[in-house]
Amino acid sequence: MKKLDSILLKIFLYGIPVATACAIFSYSYGPEFLKHATGYVRLLYNLAGLVLAFWMMLALYLSVRLLISGSFRDKVLAKLTFIKERDEREVVLTGKATKTTFLTSLAILIFLFFLSCFQVSIYRVSPEKAVDGKTGAISLGLGFSLLESSKQANPNDTMQKKDLFSYTGLPISTTAVILVLIIWQIISYNYSMRRLSRSIEGDMLK
Repeated sequence: MKKLDSILLKIFLYGIPVATACAIFSYSYGPEFLKHATGYVRLLYNLAGLVLAFWMMLALYLSVRLLISGSFRDKVLAKLTFIKERDEREVVLTGKATKTTFLTSLAILIFLFFLSCFQVSIYRVSPEKAVDGKTGAISLGLGFSLLESSKQANPNDTMQKKDLFSYTGLPISTTAVILVLIIWQIISYNYSMRRLSRSIEGDMLK
């Protein structure tokens, strides 16, 4: 099983550029273009789709293995985050850097959670709806939902007010948030390790 996981992991890593090229090729040619495409281009398009499907299935399998296999997880993520525990000192540094990374990531998640809940809207209403002659209004609110749902604006409300500024949640996608958090954890861990190592080396020189 370990040899199989190692082989599949190498195929996944070396296949990233190929999968990226296939994705760019697939998105470059839409269904309208394929209707008039020759047999060679159509065959290449189908082959790119098969490569993408295989790479995605491989990514899903490796993700499950990372969750259920402790040894595979330690091996892969240690290389991904450049973790090296050659002696007791580096083991201690790893624990401190991991704690720092966890706390900073938790702080970022709390910050993003509140940003996703806050709702602010600045708008103007028609003179008929003005309050004390004032047509400007500010609306503050909180939104929380466990499932994504498409909200449809009321046509009457849209006609009666003109939005000047509206914030109803994070402007980036869920995929982007997850990707940013993954990159942040890797950068934060390695930065903490270097900072702690320099601190200990400075204490030893004193």
